[in-house]
Amino acid sequence: MKFRLLLATVLACTLFISSCTKEEDSTPSATADTPTYPVEGLWLGTYSVTTVPSQGNLFYSFAIYPDGTILTKSLASDGKYYYSTGTWTWQSSASNVFVATISTMNTPLPIVQRITATWSKTGIMTDGVWTDTSNPYNAGFSGKFSTMQRIN
Repeated sequence: MKFRLLLATVLACTLFISSCTKEEDSTPSATADTPTYPVEGLWLGTYSVTTVPSQGNLFYSFAIYPDGTILTKSLASDGKYYYSTGTWTWQSSASNVFVATISTMNTPLPIVQRITATWSKTGIMTDGVWTDTSNPYNAGFSGKFSTMQRIN
């Protein structure tokens, strides 16, 4: 009698547990396969100067904040890092073209630059360009960014 009661309890528990197991869906969801990334975040890449191609590509980063501000860090050909701060926006309300205006923080006289790049929710920025809009040290430079990669 005790054996039958024990056997019935084990069977009941087994049926309960097996009915609670979830079957896995073999169809992956679209959002799981294709992550999307906001423009806000840390972006890494390189920049070049159009008039000084021998300089090559040097490190560049954007830290883009949801409040419309941006901080940048760049390595210059003199081996020093330079920092800038500014604001960013979209070129138009329907655009995925990122636009920023930044001003250097660690130069005696500030250099102001304009940055544009095409943002993708896949975590890259392409077609990036920059130009000096105010440079008290020379006639002004311009250049390009490599494909900037968002760091998660």
